Amino acid sequence: MGQCPSNMFSHPKNNNTKIYGESDETINQINITSKNDQNPVKNQTVNSLSMGTSVRTSPSENFVEVSSKLQSLQNELNSLQSDKEKLLKQNQELSDNYKNLEANFKKIEEEYKQLKSDNDGNKKALKNQIEQYVTEKQNLTKELEVSKNNNNILDNKIKVIESEKNNIGLQLNDKQNEIQNLNKQLLNERTINQNLNQEITKKNQEIANYKTKIQEFPNLYSDYNLKTQEISSLKAQIQDKDQNILLLTSQCKEKDNENLTLKKEIEKKTKEYNQLKIDYDKIIPITVGLDNIGATCYMNATIQSFSSIRELSSFFKEKYVPNKDKKMSYEYYTVIQNLWDIKNHGKSYPPNSFKEVLSQLNPMFAGVNANDSKDLINFLLEKFHEELNTGSNGNFNSKLITPNDQKNEAKMLDIFLKDYQERYKSIISNLFYGTIQTKSQCSNCKTIKYNFQIFSFLEFPLQQVNEFCFKNGLRKYYNGTGNPDINLYECFHHYQNISTMNGDNQIYCNDCGKNCDALYGTFLYSMPNYFIINLNRGKNAVYKCNVIFPEILKLENFVKFNTINSTFQLKAVICHIGPSSMGGHFVAYCRHYMDNNWYKYNDSFVTKCVDKKEYLNGMPYILFYQAIDKN
Repeated sequence: MGQCPSNMFSHPKNNNTKIYGESDETINQINITSKNDQNPVKNQTVNSLSMGTSVRTSPSENFVEVSSKLQSLQNELNSLQSDKEKLLKQNQELSDNYKNLEANFKKIEEEYKQLKSDNDGNKKALKNQIEQYVTEKQNLTKELEVSKNNNNILDNKIKVIESEKNNIGLQLNDKQNEIQNLNKQLLNERTINQNLNQEITKKNQEIANYKTKIQEFPNLYSDYNLKTQEISSLKAQIQDKDQNILLLTSQCKEKDNENLTLKKEIEKKTKEYNQLKIDYDKIIPITVGLDNIGATCYMNATIQSFSSIRELSSFFKEKYVPNKDKKMSYEYYTVIQNLWDIKNHGKSYPPNSFKEVLSQLNPMFAGVNANDSKDLINFLLEKFHEELNTGSNGNFNSKLITPNDQKNEAKMLDIFLKDYQERYKSIISNLFYGTIQTKSQCSNCKTIKYNFQIFSFLEFPLQQVNEFCFKNGLRKYYNGTGNPDINLYECFHHYQNISTMNGDNQIYCNDCGKNCDALYGTFLYSMPNYFIINLNRGKNAVYKCNVIFPEILKLENFVKFNTINSTFQLKAVICHIGPSSMGGHFVAYCRHYMDNNWYKYNDSFVTKCVDKKEYLNGMPYILFYQAIDKN
């Protein structure tokens, strides 16, 4: 702000300051009057006014007028002085604000330099990532070209084999027609032969009659000879027919042998054709990405993980009967058809319709807000089962029968299984549903009670697992960063830990008729063909720790009843990158069942994993395991 002139707010140095409209003579007169006599009434000096006119007034009137003007000037001067003080104060405030702004500017300038430095680092990292994506894209393009060439070669082979198969089929039809014609000829020949035999029988009867008559009438002997010649001629014809029959029978046998050879050749070609289809699938494992249509990485990772399960994908590709009334399963069927279409190989598909229906059926997933893969997996399993179940009740949350006698474990299990088999009949229950048993023992009367439940999803809270392991001396791994490594087997130990229920967690005992302290445990009773694990790191603050999980998971020591499904192979991993499960980014790693190789599904980008570290050393959030034969 500019400074005011130094004399702007100063007092007049003397009383000779001119007042607008007054002459020098008048001012001098005023000064003399004020010095000699403070009583203006006694002063008889004549005032001269300088506006071109001189008016004689009394000294009293002149003094009052001048005093009034002086008072007005003094008031104006006081006002200006007050304004000056205000302006000085504002000037000081502005000066202080300027200093603060200058300090903030320097701070912002330093932050800008730091941000610029970080930005340069991010740009460099982004540039490296882009170069990596470009390299991966080029490699994928080369692989795609090789796959297309192999695809064309296999297509040509398949066309040749199909052509050969069709030709052999035509030959087989011709042979079968020839056999049918020969059989008809054979039938005709046999009919003729039968007629000839009947004729011979008739002629023999006539001969016998002639012999009788010859004895009676000798002149009939010539007729007898004639009939004998006719019989000989008929016998010769029969012999010819017999030879024809033998020839036709031989031809039929030859045709049958040719037919059998053709059938074997068709079977051989069919096996070759089927093997070529298997080889075709191995050479070109179909990989299709999913577009991110607004914070849908959680959805894309979930769909790709489900798609990697052979039985589930085969059901929706081959056995599912499209029904638009079953909205969620129909939309998933549409997505699967596109993910497994060879024409889409190496491309990306936009799941807009799937997302729209998902948002309609569950508002949790509406809009473009970030969501959790765990919540979506739970919802899809329940919804698919509800829409595809042919049992008596499709609701996953419906309670199963609980018998009155909870002390008899065998009876409990028998009733539970009968009820379960009646209610649950879907591809989801066949693949993903297992059984857990809860067991409680009253600390007062020592009564043990059992119960059974269906599960499709196991959730392990990592922070609680860590505390449990330290408390019970199970800790074996440590990464030196403050949070220890957690082994997946430690999670199962924590899950099946027997705890004491007391205080507000007491359990009601029917025998005691009141709430009592009790020992309580949850156990894996029988395992499904596929089971899913959620490594819960917390909603708002991700619990940072490494989880060591094996590719082959052996649960013989944890499964209580049905140990048929107790050895599992890692099938898919959903990793989470970011500050919390409700924010960040989800990526899926899946084992492709066509070539048994692992692939990374990062929304629309699909790349082949070259090292196990890519899917074993990430930040696992969801694990998919598939049951395998123990042998």
